[in-house]
Amino acid sequence: MSKSPRMAAAFLALLFSAATWAQSYPSKPIRLIVPLGAGGATDINARVVAEKLGERLGQAIVVENRPGAEGLIGMEAAAKSAPDGYTLVLGSSTTLAANFSLRSKLPFHPVNDFAPVGMAFQNAFNALVIHPGLPAQNLKEFIALAKSKPGQFFYGTATSGSKICTEMFKTMAGVNLAMVNYKSSPTALNDLMGGQLHFICEPVATVMPNVRAGKLRILGITSPNRLAGTPEVPTVAESGLPGFEYSAWVGVFAPAGTPRDIINRLSGDLAVVLNQPDTVTRIQNAGFDPMVGGPGELAALLKKEMDRSVKVVKDAGIQPE
Repeated sequence: MSKSPRMAAAFLALLFSAATWAQSYPSKPIRLIVPLGAGGATDINARVVAEKLGERLGQAIVVENRPGAEGLIGMEAAAKSAPDGYTLVLGSSTTLAANFSLRSKLPFHPVNDFAPVGMAFQNAFNALVIHPGLPAQNLKEFIALAKSKPGQFFYGTATSGSKICTEMFKTMAGVNLAMVNYKSSPTALNDLMGGQLHFICEPVATVMPNVRAGKLRILGITSPNRLAGTPEVPTVAESGLPGFEYSAWVGVFAPAGTPRDIINRLSGDLAVVLNQPDTVTRIQNAGFDPMVGGPGELAALLKKEMDRSVKVVKDAGIQPE
């Protein structure tokens, strides 16, 4: 009985200490890991979010690029960081969900090793493109051509997301395309333009300059509706594959175990930042759209994407690496 008051006092002291810590957060710069190289659209938007969120928090947010292994290196580094609120990471439908379905062993678990903070931005969808020398002017003609020569046409992929997108297409269209792995998307696109490849699924903003230059032929966009910037290009769904839709999303995560008060603080400020008109404009200029949602919504989105990726891989008969 004599220990009860001491235990109660210790517990109250612990609560007071935690509350004080959360109120003083952040007291130093925060690291934001981007599991991709510098200069791409995701990196550009990461720096927009880092700048605006840092202003909101009153501390600098330093972007640290950790590319490699389709995002696994950067995600692993974040998962193994101290859960103190001073390390954040951009996780995505590719680095978390697609990799979960395509790899038999990951150095982290997408759900168990990360704490969702909030949604960030969504890719402005992908495009299905082919080499212009192929005798196919539209999606239906390409599907018919691929069916007439199963396994004789090659598609390139440098990311898990591109692979999932193409495997969805193969399953829904009932075609057999042979896969060629690349270390980078620009290399795959160069080979497509050079005729070494026949097909690729990449972000619209990435392929459109070469489409307009006549170096690539676009078959459809993976959005539910035609895009304002390319109203002349039909969606994949309206071109012959009803229900086909694919987009990549990016969210902010922290290492599992990060205090809930800090997660809530970051999530609230992130939502404010993503609703600011100048932030919206800058993100859209890089080919993405802002996504606003808290930890629960991001967790649900991740679960949905993991389930979808697992189904795509299973239906395609792919054996995880």
